[in-house]
Amino acid sequence: MRILNKKELRYYANFLDKLAKDLTKFYYLKLNKSFKVVNKFKNGYDPVTSADKSFEKFIRNRIAKKFPDHNLVGEEFGLKKGKSEFTWVIDPIDGTRSFVIGNPTWSNLISLNLNGVPQVGLANFPRLNKYYLNTSFTDAYVVEKRKKNKLLVNK
Repeated sequence: MRILNKKELRYYANFLDKLAKDLTKFYYLKLNKSFKVVNKFKNGYDPVTSADKSFEKFIRNRIAKKFPDHNLVGEEFGLKKGKSEFTWVIDPIDGTRSFVIGNPTWSNLISLNLNGVPQVGLANFPRLNKYYLNTSFTDAYVVEKRKKNKLLVNK
C-alpha cells in the first residue's frame, strides 16, 4: 500500500488549508442568507439545502481546476470518475440539520484518498472561524481565526 511522502502530504495539506479559508469566505459572501430545504427521503427526514449544493459545486470546481484527473465523490452529486488513483470525498455540509436551525457546529468535510486510503483531510467550521486539518496518519492541527488576520495554530 502506497502512502504519500512528507512533501506530497504538505502539498495537499496546503491546498486544503487554502480551500478552508476560501470556503469560509464563500459562506460569508454567498451562503449566509436564506436557503431552500428539501427532504431527500420519503420515509424519515434527511434535509438537503441549496447551500449544500452550492458548497459542493464550489469544492468540486476548486479541486477539478487543480487536479483535473482526480476522482471526485460527493454527497450531493455523486461520483465523477477520473484517471487517477486519487479520490476526493466531499460532504459539503456535515450536520445539515444543525445548519438549517442556525447551530454553528456544521462543517465542510473533505478527504483525499489514495487507492481508498485517507491521506489528508479537512473539517472546516465556517461559523466558528476554525478548521481541523490532518496532514498525515499522526499529525493534525486546529487553525482558529481569533482576530482579524491573526491565526492560532495548535498541533
